[in-house]
Amino acid sequence: MKRQDRYFMEVEGALKSGTENTFERDEAVVNVDMKVIRTTVALLPTADVKLKSSWALSPNFGFAKDRPLRVWRVAELSDGRKFGVLEVNGGSVLFFDEANQFCNKAVNNTKESQVWQTGLLSMEPDGAKFERSLVDDVLKSGSLRIIYLGTSAGAMKFQEVWVQGSRIGKSITRTFDQFAKSIDIAGFKFEIVEVKGDKLKLRYDIASRTEITEVQVGQIALQNKRD
Repeated sequence: MKRQDRYFMEVEGALKSGTENTFERDEAVVNVDMKVIRTTVALLPTADVKLKSSWALSPNFGFAKDRPLRVWRVAELSDGRKFGVLEVNGGSVLFFDEANQFCNKAVNNTKESQVWQTGLLSMEPDGAKFERSLVDDVLKSGSLRIIYLGTSAGAMKFQEVWVQGSRIGKSITRTFDQFAKSIDIAGFKFEIVEVKGDKLKLRYDIASRTEITEVQVGQIALQNKRD
């Protein structure tokens, strides 16, 4: 079993990527809106669909037209075949192949054991099908400000401020050696060109959309959105 969802960070704002820029004390080096997106494979029924089992003790499964069915995992067999794993209400799991055809097995999870229920899953109505697509869900959203606080005692100081709505979620003071050539703040890398008094010249390259790991998602200091 493997998870197949992917994570992306989207950044919107007046970015000055790829150029050298000078900032004064208390000026925002970066001031952007951010979103963390989870992209998931989904099946989309083209009609109201019922998967009927030929075995009387196995449940039937109904799906509404145009309602995406998120598929978190894929099962890879030793012979190279892949099957999507669709978790449905009641603890059942359905498997479908790469042509989006459902297999004739479902598993019912109970507290005591897993019970396999077998039987042909026929589809109603005729001509209905499932189309594969990608669905984006916003996990986190907010704003990030990185403010240059000037230099003192041989150190550069920055304030990293995470904002959601009108609330400051987290504020961290970052301190670096005045002669550092590169620094990392909030996962972004900055190349220091020159530090002179209360003026800072630097360069950065921040993409509008970047793929990140699940670990990095947890490190972004914004609260998860509630459904």
